[in-house]
Amino acid sequence: MQAEMSHREGERGQHIKTLIGAVLGYAADGLDVFLLSFVLIFIIKDFGLTTAQAGDLTLATTIGMWVGSYIFGYLADKYGRTKTLSASIILYAVGTGLIYFVNSYSVLLTLRFLIGLGIGGEFGIGMAMVTETWSAKMRARATSWVALGWQGGVLIAAIVPATIVPLFGWRAVFLVGLVPALIAVYVRMHLKEPLLWQKRNQRQKELEAKKEQNTLSAAEEKEYFHIAGMPLKKLFSSSRITVTTIGLTVMCLVQNFGYYAIFSWMPTILSQKYGYTLAKTSGWMIISIAGMIVGITLFGLLADKIGRKKTFALWYICGTIYCLIYFFLFTSQTSLMWGSFLLGFTVNGMMGGYGAVIAENYPSEARSTAENLIFGTGRGLAGFGPAIIGYLAAGASLMSAMSLVFIIYPIALVCMLLMIPETKGIDIE
Repeated sequence: MQAEMSHREGERGQHIKTLIGAVLGYAADGLDVFLLSFVLIFIIKDFGLTTAQAGDLTLATTIGMWVGSYIFGYLADKYGRTKTLSASIILYAVGTGLIYFVNSYSVLLTLRFLIGLGIGGEFGIGMAMVTETWSAKMRARATSWVALGWQGGVLIAAIVPATIVPLFGWRAVFLVGLVPALIAVYVRMHLKEPLLWQKRNQRQKELEAKKEQNTLSAAEEKEYFHIAGMPLKKLFSSSRITVTTIGLTVMCLVQNFGYYAIFSWMPTILSQKYGYTLAKTSGWMIISIAGMIVGITLFGLLADKIGRKKTFALWYICGTIYCLIYFFLFTSQTSLMWGSFLLGFTVNGMMGGYGAVIAENYPSEARSTAENLIFGTGRGLAGFGPAIIGYLAAGASLMSAMSLVFIIYPIALVCMLLMIPETKGIDIE
């Protein structure tokens, strides 16, 4: 009895450690991505960039995320979550630190791509680890807590430049990006592979041994090719799964397009058009993040209580309505500042649900691939959002270009309702 209790406590401890590792990793993602946003105005000045070139820096990062999501998702399914997660974190931490030494726009663009590679791997691996260790009744809340890590990283990104830039210049800001390398050390030292992945990996080894000895039964041979096959095929293994994969990808595209378009350009808009200082722009972001934290937390709670589809529908409708109000009716510094709380709440609250709903539609042998490919594809395509806004702004104004964002949320609502099954409370394999 005592041994059983000790085992359960150990498992519970691993649940918490896994959650902490995933939260810290995602916080480092948010930090690295948004350090660029808060010093972009200084980079534009020092390098003499156009708005389109500045948008391409974000585009390079998100294309890197796109590619990295495929590479690291596959590696995590095949060779293990923890070691792959550590490698992805080290890649983007070192890449960020190297920006301190850059004097060429082309080199900066290359580094942002490499940083994106590492960041692209982290999301799906962390989400797979958490969903495979937390119970079904807590799964959406757990993935919401992971999503909160991003907001913590963005909050640090909002504070650090206001403190460091006046004293040491914008380059020194990127040295902070080396800190996440310590998170990789934590992951490798304290986290175990999820039990689901361990069982699947052990079973694959057993079947491989039998295959070498030519002792596989017909049923075992079918099982072997199911487990050992390319993870990507599991995302398109039937017409139903294919439709689900496409629908989830569209949802992730809409989520990231709106998020990156708004929060990549708004600091620059507030500075250029409304005369915000760096400190006041940081204040705007902090209020937005407060809204995101409340929105994400509430989303996870509701998704576990009333279901995934009803909760997503609620946020898509609210996001559409509020973007119309914010970009068309709010024109003063005060309304833009305090109205950003609900902007963060509606635009990013949905981040609480993607990790859970993706994990619940795919098996362990393809879960990291699914999480990374679906979210990574959406995020990669959404990388065109800031660039599109930059190009549209060349013929009008940044604020006018931004106001078009409200159009995208009804598209995701329709896809979610028609293409995604309700998965609340299911046991994952």
